[in-house]
Amino acid sequence: MKLYLSLSLAFFSCIAAESAGSALYDAVIVGGGPAGLVLASRLSENPNFKVLLIENGPDTYINETVTTPRFAGQLQGTQFSWNFTSVPQATLNGAAPPLHQGNGLGGGTAINIMAYCRGSSSVFDEWANISGIDGLRWDNLVHYFEKSTNLFVPPDLDYDQVIDKTKFGNYHVDVGYESNSQRSIIDNSFVDTWISNGAEDADFSAGKGIGMLIGGPHSINHFNGTRSYALPAYGFQLAGRSNVELIRGRAIKVNFEGTKAIGVDYVHVSNNTTHTIRSNETIISAGAVNSPRLLLLSGVGPKTDLLSLGIPVVVDNPEVGLNFFDHHYIVMMFNATPNIITSTQLQDPTILAPFLAEYKENGTGPLSTTGSSSFFAERLSDEILDSFGVNVDFHKNLPKDRPHLLYQWSSTAMLPAPNSSNTISIHSALVQPETPGSIRLNSSDWRDDPLLYSNYFGSEGDFAIALYGYKRLISMMRSSTMQPVVVNEVYPGSNVTSDADITAAFMEAARSFHHPIGTNSLGKVLDQSFRVKGAQNLRVIDSSAIPRLPTCHLQSSVYAFAEFASTILKDELYEVSRSKDIR
Repeated sequence: MKLYLSLSLAFFSCIAAESAGSALYDAVIVGGGPAGLVLASRLSENPNFKVLLIENGPDTYINETVTTPRFAGQLQGTQFSWNFTSVPQATLNGAAPPLHQGNGLGGGTAINIMAYCRGSSSVFDEWANISGIDGLRWDNLVHYFEKSTNLFVPPDLDYDQVIDKTKFGNYHVDVGYESNSQRSIIDNSFVDTWISNGAEDADFSAGKGIGMLIGGPHSINHFNGTRSYALPAYGFQLAGRSNVELIRGRAIKVNFEGTKAIGVDYVHVSNNTTHTIRSNETIISAGAVNSPRLLLLSGVGPKTDLLSLGIPVVVDNPEVGLNFFDHHYIVMMFNATPNIITSTQLQDPTILAPFLAEYKENGTGPLSTTGSSSFFAERLSDEILDSFGVNVDFHKNLPKDRPHLLYQWSSTAMLPAPNSSNTISIHSALVQPETPGSIRLNSSDWRDDPLLYSNYFGSEGDFAIALYGYKRLISMMRSSTMQPVVVNEVYPGSNVTSDADITAAFMEAARSFHHPIGTNSLGKVLDQSFRVKGAQNLRVIDSSAIPRLPTCHLQSSVYAFAEFASTILKDELYEVSRSKDIR
């Protein structure tokens, strides 16, 4: 921990080296999340290529709530997250689910629950088909997944789980399965519930997307029990490179000469002063909400919308901000037996103290885990889909390796719960939604949050499958295999049994899995070099560029996506930089 801390402080010392606004960089990267840090790391491998990274949020590694896995649930709604809220959704009877996104070095990987999986291989083949980039196919992209990860499997593993160790490398993000002693009693009951109903284990890092994933894995460093995320995995490499600078600031506009991007304006977080940065290449890696917002504020987007807000149009592209996809889940909660360690228990200083002492001494114990482990993903049969009596052609026609629903538990309350309850949550998620939402500006003022039209369960098929999944979750979690860990049902409550009451509970309990993608999609907004169509020297590389959702948690896909994109950028930008030096 001390070594990582010193490296983190060394990296942040780059802030003091902020260059004047007239400085010319080979590339400016907006956003210090997983994509931005991967790109900064890879592009700066050439010592003659000068990179500036702009990040709005704070350092994260000096905060123990960030680095301690079990405290991850406390990070939403803090300085480490952008706290967006959806426009009230007609599909949810006017509910407006929140959408928290990472704010700080490491981005979403600094505040997520650290689940690591890749999911169905056909998704990545679809990325290639949509974008025309053959290298995004699974058989090639898997090497970039490997390139970004290092796998740890505990030697005392005694639970059944298929693990293909060849699909990992020895680099960057530490990924590990839980040891037998780390697995919660809840996890055993949860797994038994699905296994007794026919579920089989599957390796979700080897191209599979259907089945039971047991014991993780999670992005946790097994040597010291800390969160393994983009800052220590990629950012610390930058500390000793003189060709990299970091500025803590909020990028508010991309500047153009004609349609050629020439840098950005940003507001420094320390004094609210506005500065201009010039660069040969501008790369936006600010995430699925902030990246389209920055393009729209800069005049890249639908002409009619921009003109109505008084924003001069640089590139008329109505696709900017569309194609918003996310995983949506619906929550139920239980009061667990006293022997289950939950977030509620850890709020008691007497209970927390010995766990905290063990963690600080050895990096072990309950605080070294996430409090959320195994999950099950299933594909519904055509017979079940047809029984809904609505149009489900999209879901039936998905490649056969893709699931429709995912079920997972967490040792925390995901909805308001009585303070006295020892609450655990279990949720069902719609994995491959049919209908996208969109992001649009609320005004031309960069301070105003954008309008987020999430469109959760926006088609009849999406809604029917999600409701089926919630009913199935309720039935399974009320079964005998869960009784050893359950005292009583907190939400929706054991008296909720009718279709009408379950549907009403479903509406109130819908939340985001915080996996948004697609708002600057390849093939629509971006070309095969990740350049914004109609503009020059402007690219977007982050989750907003991903055209379709993977079938499980997002973080691994962003790492691999950025690793792959960096190879294209190095080929193109290094040559431009070399030509500039020759001239």
